[in-house]
Order: sequence, then structure tokens, then C-alpha cells
Amino acid sequence: MNAITTVPPAVRAPTQQDAGTGLGGEAYFGFEELFYSRTDTRGVIQAGNDIFQRVSGFTWAELLGAPHRTVRHPDTPRGVFRILWDSIQKGNSLGAYVKNRTKSGDYYWVFAIILPIEDGYLSVRIKPSSKVFERVRDLYMSLSARERRDKLEPEQSAGVLRDFAVSEGFSSYTSLMAYALGQELIALNQNRGIEQDRRTRILTDMNAALEKATQQQTGLLRSFEALQSIPNNMRIVASRLEPSGGPVSAISENYKASSVVIAERLRAFVMGRDNTCDLMSREVARALFLLGSSRVIAEMNRSMGQAKPVEGIDWMHERELLASLETKCNQQAREAMVCAAEMAARLNRTSADIRRQMLGLDTIRVLGRVECGRMRDSSGGLSATIDQLDTFHADIKNRLELIMRLSEVIESSISSFLRVDFSS
Repeated sequence: MNAITTVPPAVRAPTQQDAGTGLGGEAYFGFEELFYSRTDTRGVIQAGNDIFQRVSGFTWAELLGAPHRTVRHPDTPRGVFRILWDSIQKGNSLGAYVKNRTKSGDYYWVFAIILPIEDGYLSVRIKPSSKVFERVRDLYMSLSARERRDKLEPEQSAGVLRDFAVSEGFSSYTSLMAYALGQELIALNQNRGIEQDRRTRILTDMNAALEKATQQQTGLLRSFEALQSIPNNMRIVASRLEPSGGPVSAISENYKASSVVIAERLRAFVMGRDNTCDLMSREVARALFLLGSSRVIAEMNRSMGQAKPVEGIDWMHERELLASLETKCNQQAREAMVCAAEMAARLNRTSADIRRQMLGLDTIRVLGRVECGRMRDSSGGLSATIDQLDTFHADIKNRLELIMRLSEVIESSISSFLRVDFSS
């Protein structure tokens, strides 16, 4: 697995101004630097690197054996830590934006990658600078203020964060953080003056396609829900236009019967936690996060080769942990990528099947339009009802076709990534 960079730029020595004034300024943390820390299962610090020690301003004696909350800043909502702990205590890796504080009272922002290990947790952090960070930073400011003002419980705060992820077009907070990690790695390369490689471009395309597919899924659900009222409207119109059993009544009944079948298919397609779109989204997000984590872990491991001795820290042990995690992340990422590719192919097939089923409804819709023309001015609202059908049918078909194209992009991107990144 290649590194994020080839030759890292020289580290600029922190100035007195960088070190902070103690009045709440931002402590210096360079884009070329990586934070590292490891804790036990209680969150007590067992190891860290020189960047962590220098930026935090605490001595090694103050850090080792101290709870990690020592560097917690009150501007990071408690809901963030609730989500993190819920995830890592279940054995799942996760990322998060965190605002930390230094010993002098200054602050610094990180994007933290947190991974469970056998006897605790390991974290590697990078300096964030993407547009996602800007959005989350604003959210944190308002949410932490709400926590203090309204005395929000951590779970209530976590709910706000999950809702934010959905409002941004993601199926979950985990998916948003996977996307955020990808964007932060891209921004990191830009800030380091490193040209994006083919793998990064593939990940970017996949991220964009996945986000659009999720948005189309939401739009498809809205159109589907609106479509359900049309057969009832047609029956009401039919009752005013003709005796029971007339042409319009027959059309409305045929449409209802046919739409029941496609309604069930659409419901399974776009609703529920285990629908195809959601399953694919989760697998892609998992793969993207693991791949991004692997890259950061590999660079962190290499940087430890130059670490100076610190009493109480065995650098060889830390490097072995990182190497093991890199291998594990790569293996799990490949498994997730293969599963996501299968989901993308299934998504394409299901979209095509539903589109074919829509052709049957189109036939009934055309018959309704013909009957509307025969009745002319006596249609009594049938024309408006058929116009609604035209609108919703067109929207559903367009969204299905776009989802098909996006699923092909995702499947192709995954295949390309597997060939490029796992060829060795």
C-alpha cells in the first residue's frame, strides 16, 4: 500500500506564536504531521508520539497514565464521544472531528481515526481542512452551545449529529465520516503540494457517485409515496364520470392492481435498513474508511522509525501494532469492496427490473390519456389526474436510470481500485 506522500516536507519548527498565548488561540499543528496515541479499554493513555506531546503541551509524565479526556475541549459536543464509544466498544472503527485543548488553554482540531485493538484503542489523527470540516465545525459550535444551554443529554446530542449526516445526503453518521476521511486525505495532499494519484481519484469518483445515488434514493422514495394517492384519485374521478364498471373505473382498478406489485418492489428497494441502496452504501463507506485508515497508519508507522526514546514507550511494540492494523484494514477493505461491487451490480439489476415493471403502468397510463381525450370537456378532473401520473412516472424512471448509471460507476470504480491497489 502506497503512502499518502512520498517524501514529506520538512517540519517547520513551531514559533512562540504557534505555541499559543494561553488565551485560547490555535496551537500549531502542521499538515505534514500526524498525531498518535494508544489507550487501554478505559481510555487511559498508554503511549503517544512526539507530535501529540508537543502540541498538547503536556509532559510525558503528565500524559502517560492520564485519561485521554485530559485534552478534551468543551467545544466538542458530548454526542461525538457517545457515538465514538458506542462504535469502538462494539469492535468497530470510526472517525470523528475533534477539537482538543492544550495545557496552556489553546486548541487544535484533528480528524481522528480510532481503531479497537486487543486491550484498548489506537488513534491516528490528521489536520483537517476540507469543506466537510468547515460544515462540521459550524455544527459543533451551535451544538455544544445547545448542550450547555438546554442541558442536552449525550444521546440527544448524538441524535442531532446523526440527523445532520442524513440531511447532508448520507445514510448514516458512519458513512459521512468515511466520506470526510476521503476528503481530508485529498485536502492533505493538496496542502502538502502532492499531486493526487490514481487511487485518490478513483476514491473521489466513488464518493461522489455514492452520494448522488443516496440522494436519488431519497427522491425516489418521495415520488413513490406521492404516486400512491393516484389510484384513489382515479377512482373518485370515475365515480363522478360514469356508472360502476365503466372505462375509467376499469383503468383505475387495473392501475391499482398493477401498482401494488411495483409498490412492494419499490418499498423493498428504497425503504428499510437492509435495502440494496443502504447495504451498498454501508459497504462502500466501510471500505473507504478502512482504505483511508490504512494509508494514514502506514505513514504513521514509517514516521515512528525516527522516534526518540521515551521512558515507558516501546516503539517497536507500537510499530508492530500499527503494522498488524494496516494488514487487517487492507484485508477487511478488500472484503468490503468485493461485497460493495456485488451490491452495486444488484442495485443495477433491481433498478432495471423496476423500470421494466413501470412500462406496464405506462400502458395503463396511456389508456387513461386516451379515455381522457375521448371525454374531452366532460373529463371532470381526469386530465389533471393523468398529468400527475405523467409527472411521477417520468420522475421515477429518470431516477431509476440515474441510479443505474451511478451503480455502474461505483462498480467500475471498485473494480479499478481492486486492480490498482491490491495488485501486489
